[in-house]
Amino acid sequence: MNTQLIEQSWQSVAPYHHEIAETFYARLFEKHPEYKEMFSSENMPEQMDRMVRTLALVSSNADSPTAIRPHLHRLGEVHTRFGIGPDDFEAFSAVMIQVLGEYCRSVNGYWSDTCEQAWRDAFSSIVEPMMLEGMQTH
Repeated sequence: MNTQLIEQSWQSVAPYHHEIAETFYARLFEKHPEYKEMFSSENMPEQMDRMVRTLALVSSNADSPTAIRPHLHRLGEVHTRFGIGPDDFEAFSAVMIQVLGEYCRSVNGYWSDTCEQAWRDAFSSIVEPMMLEGMQTH
C-alpha cells in the first residue's frame, strides 16, 4: 500500500475536507437511500466532522495502523447499533473513493490509478477489518 500517496492526496484537498464530507453523504444517500434513515439532519455536521477526523487519522497513520486501531475499534462498536456489516463498509468505501478522486482531480489533478488503489488498500486492509473487529468485541 502506498501510504505516501494516501497522505499526500488527502492533504492536497485539505481546504475541501468538509465539502468532501457533504458530497460524500449526498452521493451515499443518492446511491443507497436506505442509509439516510440512519442519520438525523441535526447530527449531520457532527457526523461530517467525525468522518473528516477519521479520514485524517487514516491518511496520516496508514503506515502504522496499530496507532489508529483503538479509534477504528470504537467506530466499529458505535456502528453495531445500526446493523452495519461488511457490505455496508464496501458501499461506503466505494463512494468515498469516488468522491475523493473527483475532488483531487478537479482541485489539483493529484489522482491516479495508483492513488485510487492505495485508498482501496487502506479501506480494505485497515479501515474495514479494524472496524469489523470493533463490532465483534461489542
